Amino acid sequence: MTTNNLGLYIHIPFCRKKCKYCDFLSFPCTSEQVYREYVTALCMEMDSRREDCESYVIDSVFIGGGTPSLISPEDIRRLMDTVRKDFHLAEDAEITIETNPASITQAKLDAYLASGINRISIGIQSFDNHILRRLGRLHDKNEAFQKIQMVRKSGFTNINIDLMFGIPEQPMKTWLDTIRQGIFLGPQHISLYSLQLEKGTPLYKEVYEDKLFAPTPEILDREMYHEAIRLLRQAGYVHYEISNTAFPGKESKHNLKYWSYDEYLGLGPGASSFFGGQRFKNHEKMNRYIDAIKKHQVPMDQRSIERYSEKEEMGIYVFTGLRKAEGISLDDFRQRFERDLFSVYDPAILRRYKGLLKLSENQLYLTDAGMDVSNTVMAEFV
Repeated sequence: MTTNNLGLYIHIPFCRKKCKYCDFLSFPCTSEQVYREYVTALCMEMDSRREDCESYVIDSVFIGGGTPSLISPEDIRRLMDTVRKDFHLAEDAEITIETNPASITQAKLDAYLASGINRISIGIQSFDNHILRRLGRLHDKNEAFQKIQMVRKSGFTNINIDLMFGIPEQPMKTWLDTIRQGIFLGPQHISLYSLQLEKGTPLYKEVYEDKLFAPTPEILDREMYHEAIRLLRQAGYVHYEISNTAFPGKESKHNLKYWSYDEYLGLGPGASSFFGGQRFKNHEKMNRYIDAIKKHQVPMDQRSIERYSEKEEMGIYVFTGLRKAEGISLDDFRQRFERDLFSVYDPAILRRYKGLLKLSENQLYLTDAGMDVSNTVMAEFV
């Protein structure tokens, strides 16, 4: 069962410089010509998807990266003009752009607002200069403060900031200072991410090969998480998903799609989709992506198409849904799959994870303690 609503993800894979912890599909590039040609390719991809999306209403757009704020104001306008030309964009659609403090300018902010972008996500990560340098970020604390204030003064009333914990040799005090400063600045949404040290990244090498820093102990990582959530709740933020908090009514409509079994279409190299009953990705290699676009083909990587059994789809529904604080609705599960959840899964799971997984009325959800071992609990359903 699907709705006629669709989320649109637009990938901008360029960065001025890759951060030391990043293993996302992005690469350093500072060529305005490359940016311009890439936006042309994205617009052509949207054109190729127009008929496929005729029966859908786009109720969320997320321009992510990479660093989308590297793109010129003119090209952002061009992207949004093409979204409106090719798709049915809801009047109240949530339209988000990811930004880096170092590349935010007033001209870009004005262009975002003029083009209908109404939500901005700023990759802050920390308000400590020492930690920012360790991560390889391009901005410092003062610029972070200045740019958040610039965004607010420009007229944005829906602002997210990303903050990161579990950074090697990051003291608890430094982390809590960052949380308190984030709360002081008052963004409507704050995302919290535990650093994952991925092989192949410079920071992984510094920790596990060069031994320059010690990895964060698991117990400290969890303490950082819970202390941050406690402070945010005291400040009026709702902890609505494992890694996300927001003032009531300011939860991310687009991100909730990923956790609510809703459809979304990804544009750009490597972008993932759950669309038309299929899960698939675009070509990851830029040259293969561009070649397909030039041939007026949908740049889908045929090898990436995933077809799951009904039982596997049920597992995906539960696994992703349990990321939300409210968990999953047993009624919704029944409507989607025409089965009762506990006719598919053993009710003994509730006893096995007592105190971690809870059933209350019609909702199955993880407790705060359960979120610490979420992957273990959720794996029971896949």
